[in-house]
Parts: sequence; structure tokens; C-alpha cells
Amino acid sequence: MLFETEKKANNFILFNSDEIEEEAGYKPERSYFCIACNGWHLTHRKEDLNLKSKTEKIIDFYKYEIEQKTLIKAQKKAEQKEQTLTHAQKVRNLNNSIFTLIKYIADLENPNENNDRRIEMLNEAFAELEKAKFSDVVTKKSAKKIETAEEELKKIEQRIVIDSYWKNELEYFSQEDECSLEEFEKYGRI
Repeated sequence: MLFETEKKANNFILFNSDEIEEEAGYKPERSYFCIACNGWHLTHRKEDLNLKSKTEKIIDFYKYEIEQKTLIKAQKKAEQKEQTLTHAQKVRNLNNSIFTLIKYIADLENPNENNDRRIEMLNEAFAELEKAKFSDVVTKKSAKKIETAEEELKKIEQRIVIDSYWKNELEYFSQEDECSLEEFEKYGRI
């Protein structure tokens, strides 16, 4: 049976439950809202188990299917957009990466820069290097530039490590003997 309102369904239970029990062997205990009918029904179950109805399951499955189709369309669109990047654009991106690497190397050569900042810049440079190395438009000429940049970055990385080591040694030595930087450089560690 379908009722327009919960009140009508509950009134039906109130006035007819005994008669229904005599005929069917059980009586309606409560009413519930049906999203498929957009109305109220009766049930002999005492508890609302909060289980999804078949209609709710079908609607959820339908929503899931729609989401999946939308996701697949978005992925295909992104792939098509990536594929539409022209060869010239890819070459331009590679050249920008190489230029950025050269700029990083020049900036890292400056020993006056804060060591923490140099380490941060070095990490950014290695990330840019990886981007350039895995470009699908690398030519022999650009591969040589990338290889040279990688060698330079590795040398700079070694210098930064050595500079950090000697800075720590100098701080330790200065605390122990309170000598000047000039003395330390002149005589080394005693």
C-alpha cells in the first residue's frame, strides 16, 4: 500500500493492524519512506535496519557508473590534450629546462649564498635535470648539454658537502681553541 504522508500510514496501522493480523498472521509495525514511489509504505519489521533498498542500490550503482564514465572521459581528454602538444612546444619546454639548469648552475657557483639555500637550489636543479633527461624530444646536442649540466651539478654538490664539512670543523675548532679564521687556514687543525 502507498500513503501520501507518514501520518496517514501511521493512522492506518493504528486503526487496521488488528484486522490485518487476523487475516495475514502478522501486523504492520511501522511505516517507512520509499524513494522509488515517493510515498510511505508499511512493514511488519519492528526495527529500521537502515539497509539500502533495491531502488537505492540501483540509484547508487547508476551514480557510480556515471562517475566512472565522467572520469574516463576526463582522462581521455587529458591524454588528448597532452598529445596535442606540438613537437615545437616540447622542444621549447626542453630548451627552457636546459636554460633553467644553466641559471641554477650559475647561481650555485656563488659561494656567498646561504648554504641551506644552496642545498635547496641544488635539489630544485636536480629535479629540473630529471625533467630534461626524460623529455621525448632530446637530440644529441641537447643530450650533451644535459650531460654537462649533470656533471656540473654533481661537482657543485661535492663542493657544498665539503664546504659544510669545513664550516662545521671551523666552528668546532673555534669553540675549542678560540682561534681566528686566518690562524685556522694558516695552520690547519692542531
